[in-house]
Amino acid sequence: MKSPLFWCFFLTGFLADQVTKSWAQRNGDDLRIDPILVLDWLDGPEAFLEFTYVTNPGAAWSMFSDYPEVLTVLAGLALVGIFVFRRQLELDIREPQMIFGAISSGIAGNFWDRVFRTPREVVDFIDVYLPVVDYDYPVFNLADSFIFLGVICFVVRGFRESARERAVENSKDVGEESKEDEPA
Repeated sequence: MKSPLFWCFFLTGFLADQVTKSWAQRNGDDLRIDPILVLDWLDGPEAFLEFTYVTNPGAAWSMFSDYPEVLTVLAGLALVGIFVFRRQLELDIREPQMIFGAISSGIAGNFWDRVFRTPREVVDFIDVYLPVVDYDYPVFNLADSFIFLGVICFVVRGFRESARERAVENSKDVGEESKEDEPA
């Protein structure tokens, strides 16, 4: 697959994810007891952003925690699917290369944890508290962030392409109407 931006985003994301997870795992005992405060401008016991350590056998919000094998297989299938359908995903174009490089790096990072880490669970360490809605967001990792951002970019790109196609279609319609209005 000749997609230099895909591989750049994939390798950079995957390595960043694995390095940060390894750091969190090495410091896990300390991080559980005394999380590292990164950003805290809030009054009270909650911090806006801190680093802690948890592992998760499931997906986001610990969904499907009883089925980690299924999640591992689905992650593998997703990676294979992105490779198999690379033409339909337009991985010869710059923007999709970046988007799917980020998504694939996140999928591969969490897949790696489920297959090669001990315990065979995903390492999470980023803890965010949202004071506006009084919600302690589930602890996550860089891989989760790459998947989330990649999907958001994919959706935004889809809306932009749809709007462009409508604009082209509308300009064709206007052009045809003006030809009809011309005297014969």
